[in-house]
Amino acid sequence: MRQQKNRKMIIAAIGIPLTLFSLWVLIGYLPTRSIDMPSYTVIERKPDYEIRQYESFIVAETNRQGPPSESMASGFNELFKYISGENVSQSKIKMTAPVIRYSEGKGQKIPMTAPVLKQGLEGAGTIAFVMPPGSRLEELPQPKSPSVILRVVPAHKVAVITFSGYATDDTIKEKTANLVQALQRDAIPVISVPRVALYNPPWTPPFLRRNEVMIEVD
Repeated sequence: MRQQKNRKMIIAAIGIPLTLFSLWVLIGYLPTRSIDMPSYTVIERKPDYEIRQYESFIVAETNRQGPPSESMASGFNELFKYISGENVSQSKIKMTAPVIRYSEGKGQKIPMTAPVLKQGLEGAGTIAFVMPPGSRLEELPQPKSPSVILRVVPAHKVAVITFSGYATDDTIKEKTANLVQALQRDAIPVISVPRVALYNPPWTPPFLRRNEVMIEVD
């Protein structure tokens, strides 16, 4: 009798955490299965990064201060209110991916020095939500908040390094340094400071997360 009770306790001790873990994985995976993303073509694949050509898309964006993790959270909340109906027509807009953080500094060749990298990662930044495919600027609802603006992002080419896990500030700095070193090695000129792109909800397990550092290239 005691052995049977112990067996049930062991099964419960194993089964409950396993069930909770499975639910965690499903909750993190299912919302991103069919989420819309900007269209792009992979031009070239390198061992440690790839180069993509993005088509034009529209973003809703807001300016924020601070390191990536803090500015991402603050900017996300402001933009989420906009797509949730805090706009002049009280319309809801479908969530897409990724959420992007970038800083000023593009349109010309930029030396990838330490101060420039620090500007791209720690300076005043812009957080952006990508609007659903097929959106037209004149048809999107106007934001109520003056800090949120709508903008067309023209077609552009970027070098991208992709990684899983939690996108901590230290990890972002490390991946950015890796990408910059690879671009310098391959003599590819850059025309923007680094951007951070996050694709998953906050509750997604780290091994299912998709994070990227992007740098626009010539």
